[in-house]
Amino acid sequence: MIKLSEWERDKFINTPHLPDVTVIFPSREIYFSPELLNVMRLTIDTCPKTLDQWYELCHPEDHMKLSRLEGIIYGHENTFTMTRKLYCGDGVYRNFRLDGFIQRDNSGRPVKLTGSETLALRAWLEVAQEGDRIECTENNGRAKILEAVRIQGVMTLRDIGWIEDMEQENLRLRRELQRRIFSPDPSMPSLPEDYTQGSIIKRDLEDCINSALNVLTGNSQLKALRRSLNETSLTIGIAGLTSSGKSSFINALLGERLIPEQTRATTNIPIICREGEARVARVLYQDGRTEEIRGSKLTGSYMKNIASESFNPGNKSGIARLEIIMPGAMIPEGICFADTPGFDALASSGGAALRNVLPELDMIIYVTPVRARLKGSDYDYLRLLMSMNGRVVFVLSQIDLERDDSEAGRVIHSAHDKILGDINAIRQDMRNFCGRDFDVIPVSSKTALENFYDKKSQAWIDSNLEDAVSYFAPLGVNAFTRALLLRAERALRLVEGAVTRKEVSGSSRWRLQEVAGKIRRLISGSEMPEMPSGYSFSESVITPKQDGRNILSSLITSMREREFMSRFFALNAFHGRKKAVLLGAERNQSMKLFSRLSHNLMLEVLPDGGVTSGEWLSTGHVMPFGCVSVPVTGSDADLLIAPSNVNITQSIDWHKLFREYVPVVSVDLARVDSGLSDLVNSPYITGLALTEWVLSFGNAGLFDTRQIDLVSQVPRRVNEFVELNGLKSPEWFIFENYKIF
Repeated sequence: MIKLSEWERDKFINTPHLPDVTVIFPSREIYFSPELLNVMRLTIDTCPKTLDQWYELCHPEDHMKLSRLEGIIYGHENTFTMTRKLYCGDGVYRNFRLDGFIQRDNSGRPVKLTGSETLALRAWLEVAQEGDRIECTENNGRAKILEAVRIQGVMTLRDIGWIEDMEQENLRLRRELQRRIFSPDPSMPSLPEDYTQGSIIKRDLEDCINSALNVLTGNSQLKALRRSLNETSLTIGIAGLTSSGKSSFINALLGERLIPEQTRATTNIPIICREGEARVARVLYQDGRTEEIRGSKLTGSYMKNIASESFNPGNKSGIARLEIIMPGAMIPEGICFADTPGFDALASSGGAALRNVLPELDMIIYVTPVRARLKGSDYDYLRLLMSMNGRVVFVLSQIDLERDDSEAGRVIHSAHDKILGDINAIRQDMRNFCGRDFDVIPVSSKTALENFYDKKSQAWIDSNLEDAVSYFAPLGVNAFTRALLLRAERALRLVEGAVTRKEVSGSSRWRLQEVAGKIRRLISGSEMPEMPSGYSFSESVITPKQDGRNILSSLITSMREREFMSRFFALNAFHGRKKAVLLGAERNQSMKLFSRLSHNLMLEVLPDGGVTSGEWLSTGHVMPFGCVSVPVTGSDADLLIAPSNVNITQSIDWHKLFREYVPVVSVDLARVDSGLSDLVNSPYITGLALTEWVLSFGNAGLFDTRQIDLVSQVPRRVNEFVELNGLKSPEWFIFENYKIF
């Protein structure tokens, strides 16, 4: 038996408590004390079970130290000391010092390793670089932030927590000052530089519109267009379906959450936002009255009440429009932004309300969230927008929801690549829709709003809002002239449309043709300022954020995937079997569920592997419909993945298929209404009326931000849909990639 030294005896034998770490050989099983698990923010379920898994918590820069430890274990040394960074359960690397002892048998082979892990400032300071920071907690519970500083050649620590506190307090005061800015007599906005040139165009265009209204009396769109001539700023409308992120985008531009952000429409009137000297909201009534709210009285609650009043049936409050002026807003000079209601939320009144708003919009920003391909409701709205205004730019919202997908610390799908895939998907959808290319700008409104007063931070840069604003800033040069010529284009479209549809005849038709000719000459005789040259995501400054939690995925992924599969196949519809056919309006939604069930990330690989859009995929041994075999390891599930609804060309006996495979219909949770409406036209809807089925909601990560109230509305919508179409009530399954709900 090997004799212990006094240090070994005091450290590991005579201690009154169990060692922090114990490793048993040759199995290499590892055990942790509750105290160490608490320090590392781990639990019994998430902690490593073997020495090799413990190694994976070590920072990559310290991997050479692990090789040295392996040499010690299988060498001749009995004691060792090692300092390295370990990844903790809250996503933070912390420095630990391990004092260890290796007990050996008579042959010198290791039998047990016992050690004491110490999270000490001295241990951290031994490897720290100047400027490194560490958080610690005093006995009174106060959190401290310490920074490594080299003074006269010696590394020491200084408390900088008070500096962080002062910076946070400074940000808080700046926000408060912004909210309380009050100018009792704000100066009128100065006239634009091109006012003289623009006033001539305005006069001629107004004469043309009045001539057209003498023929088309009561035309609400021409009247709205005539009203817009008094606006000297170029007006950019924010459009999109409900919950796409329109109001959040406006709030990010304002730097304050003033516009209500809800999943259903809050107003059917435009809300105009611009940058100015005074913080004020103007309520313009239909009878000509104007009400102004300034300073600290202007709050989100006030705006919510006003918006709710305007949404009453018939707009009994008589509100015509809202205008918000905000000092320091991220809105370029010469431009104003107009928030519009969600198209799919206005139901029967939507078309009429929007047709009265659209003529006043010089350009359109169409907002659509990440992970959501354009659907039927999007195309209906875009068709309406483009019939009146061809100047459309897309904003891809909520990019903060994208994360790197990693396995064992290796990135499988980067957030940047997934966002780029979303951008390309929108461009391809629009090329298929109208044969044109459109610019798509990715933005995280949530991140931008949270860091609005810290524009030097990496989070602000990652939001990409400043890059988006820079895209539109050139439009502010000669904005009045540009806006008037864009309005002339819309006036020409309305007049020519009336002639084409033969809304009038005889001399009235001839007069409209004459007006159209005058507008054409007005446009051709004026020089249109250049439009933005284009936007490329690859050239933007955005840096996709890394999801540090995935570094632990090698320890817990297999357990999570087994839990995910067991929960999915535990649904009553399966009756203990593991056979499912994955369906949906878009196959990419089914593929997200497939990647979780199979733990085989093939969402990007399959389209490039020679699989056509109309082919079926199968993970089982039986290949109906001439399926393409998809190799999956470690899963006994038999999955059949259908093409997108429009690409199903085979004549299929759905009743027979659903007796063998449980139908699972995938719907994007961000767009429940349009997803269910797509299901009505699916080729398999009659089969769902006779069998049990599962409704799978993807993209549940959206609930982490501001759409949690959507959950309470889903049951009602689904029940109404099921009753209306005579289907069996489905079971639900809500999921998100690499996240358990």
